[in-house]
Amino acid sequence: MIMIKLIVGLGNPGLRFANTRHNVGFMFVDSAVSKWGEWLEETGKGILGKISIDDKNVLVLKPFTYMNRSGDAIPSIIERFSILPQEILVVYDDLWIPLGSVRIRIKGSSGGHNGMQSIINTLGTEEIPRLRIGIGPLPEGASSVDFVLSEFSDEELKILEETIESTLEGLPLLVTDIEKAMSRYNKRIKG
Repeated sequence: MIMIKLIVGLGNPGLRFANTRHNVGFMFVDSAVSKWGEWLEETGKGILGKISIDDKNVLVLKPFTYMNRSGDAIPSIIERFSILPQEILVVYDDLWIPLGSVRIRIKGSSGGHNGMQSIINTLGTEEIPRLRIGIGPLPEGASSVDFVLSEFSDEELKILEETIESTLEGLPLLVTDIEKAMSRYNKRIKG
């Protein structure tokens, strides 16, 4: 059974990107920390925090290296705390999943997501668990780059906040038994 020791939320630092679709990973870990933990220290390439879920401590990381270089922030943390790639949960946006839905996987390709690809390249394996939060669908004729860097409407933000909240309810299961969490949460599709 895979136990998660580190949750990495992907996004871009700075106010310019704060409420954009590409920053749902940041939004997720910010919510987890405000619910169960605290931010501890800046690492030079990100900010490290800790959450306590059911008497289990899990580290949380927000890379500040910008999305396309997300992997740069991870090696020093996993070396310091002796964490394997299979014990990391990467949380990020997915424009191919509808808003209001999430997908959990234990391994796989990046699916074209540059932040996830950076982590795969840095760690040298695709065997990295991930939680993908839907931001789709991509509007017809829209540029995917422009879309992921656009802000949510008020209505979309409400759906996203509900999705994050319901997914956080499942986080205790996700960090202790990701396979069971996959069977429970991958079936939940709104809309």
